[in-house]
Amino acid sequence: MSLDFAHIQKTSLIDYPGEVSSTLFTVGCNMRCPFCHNRSLVIPEEFPPQRVSAEQALTELSRRQSYVGAVVITGGEPTIHPELPWFISSLKEQGFLTKLDTNGTNPEMLSELYSAGALDYVAMDIKSSLEDYEEAAGSEVDIASIKESADIIRSSGVAYEFRTTVVPGLHDLQKMGEIGKWLKGSSLYILQAFSSKGGTLEPSFMSKKPFNEAELRALADAARPYFEEVRLREYY
Repeated sequence: MSLDFAHIQKTSLIDYPGEVSSTLFTVGCNMRCPFCHNRSLVIPEEFPPQRVSAEQALTELSRRQSYVGAVVITGGEPTIHPELPWFISSLKEQGFLTKLDTNGTNPEMLSELYSAGALDYVAMDIKSSLEDYEEAAGSEVDIASIKESADIIRSSGVAYEFRTTVVPGLHDLQKMGEIGKWLKGSSLYILQAFSSKGGTLEPSFMSKKPFNEAELRALADAARPYFEEVRLREYY
């Protein structure tokens, strides 16, 4: 699958901490999280998105250098594209800070990007506790790769965050504790509230009600003893 993008969000004030950024959404994913709302990115053969080539994206971003200091690459899952290191290297050559959002299934590419000094910030999605990972991911998962990616990120010396979209029926206080024990000592953990707005990959999740504020705070409190900082974030 060639590297192209479904969409370029030209200006964002929230995707890269402390920076004005542009956000690029890659097409294709190797997970099938039932609560995912980006159907056109995950299964583009069924829900075809618009396409922007990597070359077109670089041209557009070069025009925005006076306004934008950082580029965020998200998806889908960016690391399924072999051309990603080339693309991020091209961004660095233009002087952009770079942030990668990943599900952690490709530790080899993560190591390559870190070794090249290509990353300034990484956000890794943590789907659930290790024991329940495949249920939340909606697919078979190489847990060893997930653990390796988390370890690489934590030892990189580069700013990072772990984050979980919390969904009723998939996440509870016990799972927050299990995630905390696995990632104990990590710097930042963010809980994102699930939302069915825009649709979900698994239709039955459309009827799920998100956790309310009190429930979200309880989930955050369950994780808080294990991390330097825990935050709550709205999904959108």
